[in-house]
Amino acid sequence: MTSVSRSTVCRLDGQSQLRNRGERYRSLRLADRRSIVAIADEAHRSQYDFIDGYARHMRDALPHASFIGFTGTPIELQDANTRAVFGNYISVYDIQRAVQDGATVPIYYESRLAKLALDEAERPKIDPGFEEATEGEEVERKEKLKTKWAQLEAVAGAEKRLELVAKDIVEHFEKRLEAMDGKAMIVCMSRRICVELHREIMKLRPQWDGADDEHGALKVVMTGSA
Repeated sequence: MTSVSRSTVCRLDGQSQLRNRGERYRSLRLADRRSIVAIADEAHRSQYDFIDGYARHMRDALPHASFIGFTGTPIELQDANTRAVFGNYISVYDIQRAVQDGATVPIYYESRLAKLALDEAERPKIDPGFEEATEGEEVERKEKLKTKWAQLEAVAGAEKRLELVAKDIVEHFEKRLEAMDGKAMIVCMSRRICVELHREIMKLRPQWDGADDEHGALKVVMTGSA
């Protein structure tokens, strides 16, 4: 048995369109073959706009291809449904299988409660980090998320709440260190909250701070656009 494999990498967005005799832009068609399999990594992000988005461009370019999506977080919303776009699951590799295979260590969850208090006076403008946090989302969906994001980010990152969260984190971490050595990672909702929470922890444990990357026990790591 012999097989032939071909691969083509092409950017399928607004920059990959052709103008035809003054008509509206149309997407570039790459092939009409049915033997093509298009694989989308992080398929939960930007594969749902069939009007003028990535999903439309992909299907215009490869109208008869089969589409397979890879994602660790499939979503099921009114305007974005991973299974509706790509079909039922072919294979599922969950955390239980990963633990059994030795690919990861067991994960244990312990609930920690820091209540949200809605205060109209604490609702700021849209967090500047919103664009980075929703990178890869379709424009229309990002617009819908902005209001909800701003309100939730303001409440979750309120000063009084961060004081409680910082106190709980420090106490919990130090108690754990009494029993075993280890490190901790804190994941925050936005860049602003990362910075503010760092400041609150430094108020409690100033000895953890450091002037540069080589010193100090606590650092803030932020993602950035490529």
